[in-house]
Amino acid sequence: MSRILSRARLAAVAATLACWHTSSRREARDFERMRRQQRYDAYDASGFFPNGAVMQAPPANTIARDDGPPRLPVNGAKQYAISCAPCHGAGGFGGGPIAPNLGERRPPSLRTVRVSSMSSAALMTIVTDGIGRMPPLGWQLPPGARTAVLAYMQTIASSPRTLATFADSAQAARLRALDSLERAGASVRTILQLPLPHP
Repeated sequence: MSRILSRARLAAVAATLACWHTSSRREARDFERMRRQQRYDAYDASGFFPNGAVMQAPPANTIARDDGPPRLPVNGAKQYAISCAPCHGAGGFGGGPIAPNLGERRPPSLRTVRVSSMSSAALMTIVTDGIGRMPPLGWQLPPGARTAVLAYMQTIASSPRTLATFADSAQAARLRALDSLERAGASVRTILQLPLPHP
């Protein structure tokens, strides 16, 4: 009885391997046939289209599909944390970890009316080419990533407060107070005695 079972198992394994081997050979043949089929390269001439070109312009009034609005702020948040938050802060208040070292001109709050009233094109130009002490990010971020960052910046004011955004807000307020005291001619001792905000 055990011999019959072992032979049946062996026959089943052999049949399975034969089917698999045949199907993998067939797939290889299909792929090779597909690879060798007639096709056009991107800049070839074509008799199919009236203008004789393979690559065609998209039809009028079509819109390119990108990440789409729902994913843009999510992707933008990640890129903002890498490229923007070190200066502008996690909450966009302007109190990032690098901001205290930028004494001459601090990074502005991204939550002001001045920034929120700027057009998307103006903001894209600033992110791409830089402004003042802000370096250009066009070489670092492709257009899709810059668009995602701008989409995230539009949602930053309505985002829920976190410990990181509170720390950013407190740091930015402290830096603005330091700057105004310094402009008023306060002594270093007065500035150093300025109390830190508490959560």
